[in-house]
Amino acid sequence: MTSPTPSRIRYATPDIARGIALLGIALANISTAWILTTDASYAEHFGGVYGQGSVLENLAVVFSAMFVHVRGLPMFTTLLGFGVGLITMSLWRRNYPLPRARTVLLRRYGLLAVFGLVHLVLLFFGDIMVSYGLGAMVLATMISLKDRTLMIIAWVLIGIQIAFTTAGAVVMALVPDLMAFGLGDIADNSSYLGYLRTNLVVGGSQLMALPVTVGMLLPLMIIGFVWARRGVLADLDAHATLLRRWVAVTVAVILLVGLPWGLAAVGVLPGNLEAFFSVVNGGVGMLTGPGILAAIALACRGIQERIDAGSYRPSVPVRAVTALGRRSMSGYIMQSFLFLVLTQPFTLGWGIGSGVLTQMGIAFLVWLTTLVLAYVGDLAGWPGPFEWLHRRLAYGRGGL
Repeated sequence: MTSPTPSRIRYATPDIARGIALLGIALANISTAWILTTDASYAEHFGGVYGQGSVLENLAVVFSAMFVHVRGLPMFTTLLGFGVGLITMSLWRRNYPLPRARTVLLRRYGLLAVFGLVHLVLLFFGDIMVSYGLGAMVLATMISLKDRTLMIIAWVLIGIQIAFTTAGAVVMALVPDLMAFGLGDIADNSSYLGYLRTNLVVGGSQLMALPVTVGMLLPLMIIGFVWARRGVLADLDAHATLLRRWVAVTVAVILLVGLPWGLAAVGVLPGNLEAFFSVVNGGVGMLTGPGILAAIALACRGIQERIDAGSYRPSVPVRAVTALGRRSMSGYIMQSFLFLVLTQPFTLGWGIGSGVLTQMGIAFLVWLTTLVLAYVGDLAGWPGPFEWLHRRLAYGRGGL
Protein backbone atom coordinates (compact mmCIF):
# COMPACT_ATOMS: atom_id res chain seq x y z
CA MET A 1 0.00 0.00 0.00
CA THR A 2 2.41 2.65 -1.22
CA SER A 3 1.78 6.07 -2.62
CA PRO A 4 3.62 9.34 -3.00
CA THR A 5 3.09 11.36 0.15
CA PRO A 6 3.39 15.14 -0.12
CA SER A 7 4.64 16.93 2.96
CA ARG A 8 2.03 18.25 5.34
CA ILE A 9 0.80 21.59 4.09
CA ARG A 10 -2.11 23.68 5.21
CA TYR A 11 -4.04 24.03 1.97
CA ALA A 12 -5.79 27.33 1.25
CA THR A 13 -7.76 26.10 -1.76
CA PRO A 14 -10.09 23.39 -0.34
CA ASP A 15 -11.64 25.52 2.40
CA ILE A 16 -12.05 28.57 0.18
CA ALA A 17 -13.52 26.39 -2.58
CA ARG A 18 -16.01 24.76 -0.21
CA GLY A 19 -17.18 28.14 1.02
CA ILE A 20 -17.71 29.36 -2.55
CA ALA A 21 -19.37 26.09 -3.58
CA LEU A 22 -21.99 26.54 -0.86
CA LEU A 23 -23.03 29.81 -2.53
CA GLY A 24 -23.42 28.02 -5.85
CA ILE A 25 -25.44 25.25 -4.22
CA ALA A 26 -27.76 27.78 -2.55
CA LEU A 27 -28.33 29.64 -5.83
CA ALA A 28 -29.05 26.39 -7.68
CA ASN A 29 -31.30 24.81 -5.07
CA ILE A 30 -33.64 27.73 -4.44
CA SER A 31 -35.18 27.62 -7.92
CA THR A 32 -35.09 23.85 -8.42
CA ALA A 33 -36.26 22.69 -4.99
CA TRP A 34 -37.25 25.37 -2.48
CA ILE A 35 -39.40 27.74 -4.57
CA LEU A 36 -41.14 25.95 -7.43
CA THR A 37 -42.15 28.42 -10.12
CA THR A 38 -44.91 27.14 -12.41
CA ASP A 39 -46.67 30.29 -13.67
CA ALA A 40 -43.83 32.41 -15.06
CA SER A 41 -43.66 33.52 -18.68
CA TYR A 42 -40.39 31.66 -19.23
CA ALA A 43 -37.17 30.38 -17.58
CA GLU A 44 -39.03 28.63 -14.75
CA HIS A 45 -36.10 26.31 -14.05
CA PHE A 46 -34.05 29.37 -13.08
CA GLY A 47 -36.73 30.99 -10.91
CA GLY A 48 -38.87 32.39 -13.69
CA VAL A 49 -39.31 35.67 -15.55
CA TYR A 50 -42.74 37.32 -15.68
CA GLY A 51 -43.98 39.34 -18.63
CA GLN A 52 -41.43 40.60 -21.14
CA GLY A 53 -38.63 40.45 -18.62
CA SER A 54 -35.94 43.06 -18.05
CA VAL A 55 -32.40 42.93 -19.37
CA LEU A 56 -31.17 42.29 -15.81
CA GLU A 57 -33.55 39.35 -15.37
CA ASN A 58 -32.46 37.81 -18.66
CA LEU A 59 -28.81 38.29 -17.74
CA ALA A 60 -29.46 36.58 -14.40
CA VAL A 61 -30.93 33.57 -16.21
CA VAL A 62 -27.97 33.32 -18.57
CA PHE A 63 -25.54 33.77 -15.66
CA SER A 64 -27.25 30.96 -13.75
CA ALA A 65 -27.08 28.63 -16.74
CA MET A 66 -23.40 29.34 -17.22
CA PHE A 67 -22.08 29.54 -13.65
CA VAL A 68 -24.62 28.15 -11.15
CA HIS A 69 -26.44 24.98 -12.17
CA VAL A 70 -24.27 21.85 -11.97
CA ARG A 71 -21.23 23.89 -10.97
CA GLY A 72 -21.04 23.97 -7.15
CA LEU A 73 -22.10 20.33 -6.77
CA PRO A 74 -19.36 18.80 -8.98
CA MET A 75 -16.70 20.98 -7.34
CA PHE A 76 -17.87 19.87 -3.92
CA THR A 77 -17.77 16.26 -5.14
CA THR A 78 -14.18 16.64 -6.32
CA LEU A 79 -13.31 18.15 -2.94
CA LEU A 80 -14.88 15.20 -1.14
CA GLY A 81 -12.61 12.81 -3.02
CA PHE A 82 -9.69 15.09 -2.23
CA GLY A 83 -10.60 14.89 1.44
CA VAL A 84 -10.73 11.08 1.30
CA GLY A 85 -7.24 11.18 -0.20
CA LEU A 86 -5.88 13.43 2.55
CA ILE A 87 -7.34 11.24 5.28
CA THR A 88 -5.98 8.11 3.59
CA MET A 89 -2.48 9.58 3.42
CA SER A 90 -2.73 10.58 7.07
CA LEU A 91 -3.58 6.98 7.93
CA TRP A 92 -0.61 5.75 5.86
CA ARG A 93 1.73 8.11 7.72
CA ARG A 94 0.43 6.61 10.97
CA ASN A 95 1.24 3.12 9.61
CA TYR A 96 -2.38 1.96 9.54
CA PRO A 97 -2.64 -1.42 7.78
CA LEU A 98 -4.89 -1.46 4.72
CA PRO A 99 -7.88 -3.25 6.34
CA ARG A 100 -7.86 -0.89 9.33
CA ALA A 101 -7.54 2.18 7.09
CA ARG A 102 -10.54 1.04 5.08
CA THR A 103 -12.51 0.47 8.28
CA VAL A 104 -11.81 4.02 9.43
CA LEU A 105 -12.96 5.43 6.10
CA LEU A 106 -16.04 3.22 5.92
CA ARG A 107 -17.10 4.26 9.42
CA ARG A 108 -16.52 7.96 8.76
CA TYR A 109 -18.40 8.08 5.47
CA GLY A 110 -21.06 5.62 6.54
CA LEU A 111 -21.90 8.12 9.28
CA LEU A 112 -21.99 10.88 6.67
CA ALA A 113 -24.65 8.88 4.81
CA VAL A 114 -26.64 8.50 8.05
CA PHE A 115 -26.44 12.25 8.67
CA GLY A 116 -27.66 12.75 5.13
CA LEU A 117 -30.60 10.40 5.60
CA VAL A 118 -31.79 12.34 8.65
CA HIS A 119 -31.28 15.61 6.77
CA LEU A 120 -33.27 14.24 3.81
CA VAL A 121 -36.27 13.26 5.90
CA LEU A 122 -36.45 16.27 8.24
CA LEU A 123 -35.18 19.16 6.14
CA PHE A 124 -34.44 18.63 2.45
CA PHE A 125 -35.38 15.85 0.02
CA GLY A 126 -32.55 16.97 -2.28
CA ASP A 127 -29.87 15.99 0.22
CA ILE A 128 -26.51 15.06 -1.30
CA MET A 129 -24.76 13.71 1.81
CA VAL A 130 -26.24 10.23 1.41
CA SER A 131 -24.79 9.96 -2.08
CA TYR A 132 -21.50 11.46 -0.93
CA GLY A 133 -21.24 9.04 1.95
CA LEU A 134 -21.97 5.98 -0.17
CA GLY A 135 -19.68 7.18 -2.96
CA ALA A 136 -16.83 7.70 -0.49
CA MET A 137 -17.45 4.21 0.91
CA VAL A 138 -17.06 2.78 -2.59
CA LEU A 139 -13.89 4.83 -2.98
CA ALA A 140 -12.61 3.45 0.34
CA THR A 141 -12.59 -0.03 -1.19
CA MET A 142 -10.35 1.26 -4.00
CA ILE A 143 -7.60 3.05 -2.03
CA SER A 144 -5.00 0.36 -2.74
CA LEU A 145 -5.35 0.77 -6.52
CA LYS A 146 -2.72 2.65 -8.50
CA ASP A 147 -3.46 6.15 -9.69
CA ARG A 148 -3.42 5.03 -13.32
CA THR A 149 -5.99 2.31 -12.63
CA LEU A 150 -8.20 4.73 -10.75
CA MET A 151 -8.09 7.27 -13.57
CA ILE A 152 -9.02 4.61 -16.13
CA ILE A 153 -12.05 3.73 -14.01
CA ALA A 154 -12.95 7.41 -13.73
CA TRP A 155 -12.75 8.07 -17.47
CA VAL A 156 -14.73 4.95 -18.32
CA LEU A 157 -17.50 6.12 -15.98
CA ILE A 158 -17.35 9.62 -17.46
CA GLY A 159 -17.60 8.16 -20.97
CA ILE A 160 -20.68 6.14 -20.03
CA GLN A 161 -22.23 9.20 -18.41
CA ILE A 162 -21.66 11.38 -21.47
CA ALA A 163 -23.09 8.71 -23.77
CA PHE A 164 -26.30 8.36 -21.74
CA THR A 165 -26.56 12.14 -21.33
CA THR A 166 -26.27 12.69 -25.08
CA ALA A 167 -28.93 10.09 -25.79
CA GLY A 168 -31.24 11.61 -23.18
CA ALA A 169 -30.70 15.10 -24.55
CA VAL A 170 -31.64 13.99 -28.07
CA VAL A 171 -34.83 12.40 -26.74
CA MET A 172 -35.70 15.58 -24.81
CA ALA A 173 -35.14 17.70 -27.93
CA LEU A 174 -37.47 15.46 -29.93
CA VAL A 175 -40.10 15.09 -27.19
CA PRO A 176 -39.80 18.17 -24.92
CA ASP A 177 -43.12 17.36 -23.17
CA LEU A 178 -41.28 14.66 -21.24
CA MET A 179 -40.06 17.43 -18.93
CA ALA A 180 -43.58 18.73 -18.31
CA PHE A 181 -43.99 16.67 -15.14
CA GLY A 182 -42.20 18.30 -12.23
CA LEU A 183 -41.83 18.34 -8.49
CA GLY A 184 -44.69 20.81 -8.18
CA ASP A 185 -47.10 18.08 -9.29
CA ILE A 186 -46.52 16.03 -6.13
CA ALA A 187 -45.19 18.49 -3.53
CA ASP A 188 -47.40 19.20 -0.51
CA ASN A 189 -46.08 22.31 1.22
CA SER A 190 -49.29 23.25 3.03
CA SER A 191 -47.87 22.11 6.38
CA TYR A 192 -44.72 20.65 7.85
CA LEU A 193 -46.40 17.24 7.95
CA GLY A 194 -47.14 17.48 4.24
CA TYR A 195 -43.58 18.65 3.69
CA LEU A 196 -42.31 15.54 5.50
CA ARG A 197 -44.48 13.34 3.30
CA THR A 198 -43.03 15.03 0.21
CA ASN A 199 -39.53 14.43 1.53
CA LEU A 200 -40.29 10.76 2.04
CA VAL A 201 -41.82 10.34 -1.43
CA VAL A 202 -39.30 12.37 -3.42
CA GLY A 203 -36.36 11.42 -1.24
CA GLY A 204 -37.37 7.77 -1.43
CA SER A 205 -37.34 7.88 -5.23
CA GLN A 206 -33.91 9.49 -5.14
CA LEU A 207 -32.65 6.79 -2.79
CA MET A 208 -33.80 4.20 -5.32
CA ALA A 209 -31.70 6.01 -7.93
CA LEU A 210 -28.59 5.99 -5.72
CA PRO A 211 -26.62 3.55 -7.92
CA VAL A 212 -26.96 5.97 -10.83
CA THR A 213 -26.22 9.03 -8.69
CA VAL A 214 -23.16 7.46 -7.09
CA GLY A 215 -21.99 6.36 -10.53
CA MET A 216 -22.14 9.99 -11.68
CA LEU A 217 -20.30 11.31 -8.61
CA LEU A 218 -17.67 8.60 -8.26
CA PRO A 219 -15.40 9.66 -11.16
CA LEU A 220 -15.09 13.16 -9.70
CA MET A 221 -14.33 11.69 -6.28
CA ILE A 222 -11.65 9.54 -7.86
CA ILE A 223 -10.09 12.56 -9.56
CA GLY A 224 -10.02 14.45 -6.27
CA PHE A 225 -8.56 11.42 -4.49
CA VAL A 226 -5.78 11.07 -7.06
CA TRP A 227 -5.05 14.80 -6.86
CA ALA A 228 -4.55 14.44 -3.10
CA ARG A 229 -2.20 11.46 -3.51
CA ARG A 230 -0.18 13.24 -6.19
CA GLY A 231 0.01 16.48 -4.23
CA VAL A 232 -1.60 18.50 -7.02
CA LEU A 233 -2.74 21.31 -4.73
CA ALA A 234 0.43 21.12 -2.64
CA ASP A 235 2.70 21.94 -5.59
CA LEU A 236 0.80 24.15 -8.00
CA ASP A 237 3.85 24.94 -10.12
CA ALA A 238 4.53 21.28 -10.85
CA HIS A 239 0.90 20.62 -11.79
CA ALA A 240 0.03 23.94 -13.45
CA THR A 241 -0.40 22.35 -16.89
CA LEU A 242 -2.88 19.78 -15.55
CA LEU A 243 -4.83 22.47 -13.72
CA ARG A 244 -4.97 24.74 -16.77
CA ARG A 245 -6.26 21.89 -18.92
CA TRP A 246 -9.11 21.33 -16.50
CA VAL A 247 -9.85 25.05 -16.49
CA ALA A 248 -10.01 24.90 -20.30
CA VAL A 249 -12.50 22.01 -20.09
CA THR A 250 -14.66 24.04 -17.73
CA VAL A 251 -14.57 27.13 -19.95
CA ALA A 252 -15.60 24.96 -22.91
CA VAL A 253 -18.58 23.53 -21.01
CA ILE A 254 -19.65 26.99 -19.84
CA LEU A 255 -19.47 28.48 -23.34
CA LEU A 256 -20.69 25.53 -25.41
CA VAL A 257 -23.37 24.21 -23.04
CA GLY A 258 -24.20 26.75 -20.34
CA LEU A 259 -24.36 29.80 -22.60
CA PRO A 260 -26.66 28.31 -25.28
CA TRP A 261 -28.83 26.81 -22.51
CA GLY A 262 -29.30 30.25 -21.00
CA LEU A 263 -29.90 31.88 -24.38
CA ALA A 264 -32.53 29.26 -25.23
CA ALA A 265 -34.20 29.84 -21.85
CA VAL A 266 -34.61 33.58 -22.54
CA GLY A 267 -35.71 33.09 -26.15
CA VAL A 268 -32.58 34.20 -28.00
CA LEU A 269 -32.17 30.66 -29.33
CA PRO A 270 -35.10 28.35 -30.22
CA GLY A 271 -37.01 27.34 -27.10
CA ASN A 272 -36.91 23.61 -27.86
CA LEU A 273 -33.14 23.72 -27.29
CA GLU A 274 -33.65 24.59 -23.61
CA ALA A 275 -34.56 21.01 -22.69
CA PHE A 276 -31.71 19.65 -24.82
CA PHE A 277 -29.02 21.79 -23.20
CA SER A 278 -30.53 21.29 -19.74
CA VAL A 279 -30.00 17.54 -20.02
CA VAL A 280 -26.55 17.96 -21.57
CA ASN A 281 -25.56 20.30 -18.74
CA GLY A 282 -26.79 17.78 -16.18
CA GLY A 283 -24.20 15.30 -17.41
CA VAL A 284 -21.38 17.17 -19.11
CA GLY A 285 -21.62 19.92 -16.50
CA MET A 286 -20.16 17.49 -13.96
CA LEU A 287 -16.80 17.95 -15.74
CA THR A 288 -16.65 21.52 -14.43
CA GLY A 289 -15.97 20.29 -10.89
CA PRO A 290 -12.21 19.70 -11.21
CA GLY A 291 -11.87 22.76 -13.45
CA ILE A 292 -13.51 25.21 -11.05
CA LEU A 293 -11.39 23.78 -8.23
CA ALA A 294 -8.32 24.17 -10.45
CA ALA A 295 -9.22 27.79 -11.21
CA ILE A 296 -9.60 28.59 -7.51
CA ALA A 297 -6.28 26.84 -6.76
CA LEU A 298 -4.48 28.92 -9.39
CA ALA A 299 -6.15 32.10 -8.12
CA CYS A 300 -5.07 31.25 -4.56
CA ARG A 301 -1.47 30.56 -5.50
CA GLY A 302 -0.25 33.79 -3.89
CA ILE A 303 -2.17 33.06 -0.71
CA GLN A 304 -0.72 29.56 -0.51
CA GLU A 305 2.81 30.87 -1.03
CA ARG A 306 2.40 33.31 1.86
CA ILE A 307 0.91 30.56 4.03
CA ASP A 308 3.91 28.36 3.31
CA ALA A 309 6.22 31.22 4.20
CA GLY A 310 4.34 31.85 7.44
CA SER A 311 3.61 35.46 6.52
CA TYR A 312 -0.07 35.35 5.57
CA ARG A 313 -2.77 37.17 7.49
CA PRO A 314 -6.13 36.67 5.79
CA SER A 315 -8.50 39.53 5.16
CA VAL A 316 -11.93 39.36 6.77
CA PRO A 317 -13.69 38.10 3.57
CA VAL A 318 -11.08 35.39 2.98
CA ARG A 319 -11.16 34.31 6.62
CA ALA A 320 -14.96 34.20 6.57
CA VAL A 321 -15.14 32.09 3.39
CA THR A 322 -12.41 29.81 4.76
CA ALA A 323 -14.29 29.46 8.05
CA LEU A 324 -17.44 28.45 6.19
CA GLY A 325 -15.47 25.96 4.10
CA ARG A 326 -14.10 24.35 7.26
CA ARG A 327 -17.67 24.07 8.54
CA SER A 328 -19.20 23.05 5.21
CA MET A 329 -21.45 20.31 6.61
CA SER A 330 -22.89 22.66 9.21
CA GLY A 331 -23.20 25.38 6.57
CA TYR A 332 -25.02 23.04 4.19
CA ILE A 333 -27.48 21.85 6.85
CA MET A 334 -28.02 25.44 8.05
CA GLN A 335 -28.87 26.38 4.46
CA SER A 336 -31.67 23.83 4.48
CA PHE A 337 -32.98 25.06 7.82
CA LEU A 338 -32.97 28.69 6.69
CA PHE A 339 -34.60 27.91 3.35
CA LEU A 340 -37.28 25.91 5.17
CA VAL A 341 -38.00 28.75 7.57
CA LEU A 342 -37.91 31.48 4.94
CA THR A 343 -39.48 30.09 1.78
CA GLN A 344 -42.20 27.56 2.52
CA PRO A 345 -45.93 28.44 2.48
CA PHE A 346 -46.38 27.15 6.04
CA THR A 347 -43.48 29.31 7.30
CA LEU A 348 -42.58 32.85 6.12
CA GLY A 349 -43.26 32.19 2.45
CA TRP A 350 -40.57 34.51 1.12
CA GLY A 351 -40.13 34.48 -2.64
CA ILE A 352 -43.34 32.66 -3.54
CA GLY A 353 -44.56 34.06 -6.87
CA SER A 354 -41.32 35.97 -7.34
CA GLY A 355 -38.87 35.71 -10.21
CA VAL A 356 -35.23 34.88 -10.73
CA LEU A 357 -33.76 38.06 -9.21
CA THR A 358 -35.69 37.83 -5.94
CA GLN A 359 -34.89 34.15 -5.58
CA MET A 360 -31.20 34.75 -6.20
CA GLY A 361 -31.31 37.50 -3.57
CA ILE A 362 -32.85 35.16 -0.99
CA ALA A 363 -30.28 32.48 -1.78
CA PHE A 364 -27.44 34.97 -1.37
CA LEU A 365 -28.92 36.14 1.95
CA VAL A 366 -29.07 32.54 3.19
CA TRP A 367 -25.45 31.94 2.18
CA LEU A 368 -24.37 35.25 3.74
CA THR A 369 -26.03 34.27 7.02
CA THR A 370 -24.11 30.99 7.12
CA LEU A 371 -20.94 32.92 6.24
CA VAL A 372 -21.38 35.30 9.19
CA LEU A 373 -22.17 32.44 11.58
CA ALA A 374 -19.07 30.56 10.45
CA TYR A 375 -16.92 33.67 10.86
CA VAL A 376 -18.23 34.27 14.37
CA GLY A 377 -17.58 30.63 15.21
CA ASP A 378 -14.06 30.93 13.86
CA LEU A 379 -13.36 34.04 15.95
CA ALA A 380 -14.64 32.18 19.02
CA GLY A 381 -12.63 29.07 18.23
CA TRP A 382 -15.73 26.89 17.89
CA PRO A 383 -15.82 24.00 15.42
CA GLY A 384 -18.85 23.45 13.24
CA PRO A 385 -21.39 21.58 15.39
CA PHE A 386 -22.05 18.85 12.85
CA GLU A 387 -18.35 18.50 12.03
CA TRP A 388 -17.67 18.07 15.76
CA LEU A 389 -20.43 15.47 16.13
CA HIS A 390 -19.38 13.62 12.99
CA ARG A 391 -15.76 13.44 14.11
CA ARG A 392 -16.69 12.36 17.64
CA LEU A 393 -18.91 9.54 16.37
CA ALA A 394 -16.40 8.46 13.72
CA TYR A 395 -13.22 8.55 15.81
CA GLY A 396 -14.31 8.65 19.44
CA ARG A 397 -12.98 10.99 22.11
CA GLY A 398 -9.34 10.26 21.35
CA GLY A 399 -9.59 10.93 17.60
CA LEU A 400 -7.50 8.96 15.14
